[in-house]
Amino acid sequence: MLDIGGKTSLSQGFLRDFTDRSDLRIYDCSQQECEPGHAWGPGVRDHYLIHFILAGCGIFQSEGQTRSLAAGQGFLICPEQTAFYQADQENPWHYVWIGFNGSRAAEYLHLAGLSVRSPVFGQPGLPDGSAARGCFTAMAAALAQKRGRDLHLLGQLHLLLAGLAEENTTPPADEDQLSRREWYVRQAADFLAMNYSRQISINGLARQIGLDRSYFGVLFREQAGVSPQQYLLRLRMEKAAGLLARSSLPVSTVARSVGYEDPLLFSRMFRKVRGQTPSEYRSRTSPADNKKMLVLGENLEVSASE
Repeated sequence: MLDIGGKTSLSQGFLRDFTDRSDLRIYDCSQQECEPGHAWGPGVRDHYLIHFILAGCGIFQSEGQTRSLAAGQGFLICPEQTAFYQADQENPWHYVWIGFNGSRAAEYLHLAGLSVRSPVFGQPGLPDGSAARGCFTAMAAALAQKRGRDLHLLGQLHLLLAGLAEENTTPPADEDQLSRREWYVRQAADFLAMNYSRQISINGLARQIGLDRSYFGVLFREQAGVSPQQYLLRLRMEKAAGLLARSSLPVSTVARSVGYEDPLLFSRMFRKVRGQTPSEYRSRTSPADNKKMLVLGENLEVSASE
């Protein structure tokens, strides 16, 4: 599992995460020129929060460590992580912060070399032309925008994490083997979520991510709790159920929309998964069920026992 502070296991949240297509979601962003001694905490957040120091200095405490930080450095606070930070009495800091979450936030932070145990980045006195400073300066400028503000902030956050990932030269440790296995499976599930309506073979999927088919199948089941075939089948049937509940499209059109050229094969697979034919499902789905289906469609889950 990714060591970014989350407590939900991959098998519990993996499939649900991939029905939410938001890689990153912005919670808030602002800047502050702090008063001498201004402090926050000890406390916890329910999302990721990155501060970048534009000027001044202060201290950051987490995981039993106290770090003295200055302009040119930044620090990460992870969800449910107890943290405390305070501006210096003589030279209080001026920082920009951005709060975010998302289905791939932990993965991106991992690539950037940031975690609960390694929350600090940058160097004191980082030059004005540095990529990190440029991103946060652009974020501060975007706060005054009336239109496109969130898109601008999201773009700068992606650029920030990409830049940190590019600079991250720390070689993976042996304990990161699980993270790399998880990354392969995430890549596969991401591909399936975007291509479920196409003709997909497991051999082709394994080649797509650069793994042997047999090893890929074992890896996927180990991480996700189901085989790739089961995941794809359930994903397609969930999408089909949503179309049947929300539209009057012919069953053949629904079948084609989720990757089946043969409506009869689609109907057999739908009945296998749902316990009823597509027509029966549509006729028995009430308006209230339709609304519920819209919610359930965003939270696809597959039992590991199936």
